[in-house]
Amino acid sequence: MKDSIELSINVRATAAEIWGALTDSDELENWWSEDVKLEAKVGGAFREAWEDDEGGKQLASGKVISVTAKKSIIFSWREKDWPAGVQTQCAFLIEDQGKERTLTVKHEGWNSLPENKRGQLIKDFTVGWKYHLKELKAYLDD
Repeated sequence: MKDSIELSINVRATAAEIWGALTDSDELENWWSEDVKLEAKVGGAFREAWEDDEGGKQLASGKVISVTAKKSIIFSWREKDWPAGVQTQCAFLIEDQGKERTLTVKHEGWNSLPENKRGQLIKDFTVGWKYHLKELKAYLDD
């Protein structure tokens, strides 16, 4: 089973505009959620409060591991109901392609999760990331 999710979109926005959409709280709420925070500094907080399909309160959290302004931000990701010590790693990567920029989300480290939950989580997160990237593209290309 694969251990990473990797999805990309092409947008007409500048690297600076993409960076703002990824790291500015006011912009994050336009395409992700009003309850998302991603601080663009090493050691900065990542936090996403969300509701599952049953209306249960969930929380994803982590810390920023690496930042290269307008190019990449890498952070740890952990859901509150995951086993102790288990976390994944997520990266947003911005590449200049001339008239467009490519934004890639790479979410890896799924093999740290119990095997019986891994496949479904990868499926669920893939659906979630596809949705968020579609929203982000619509927001940036507007």
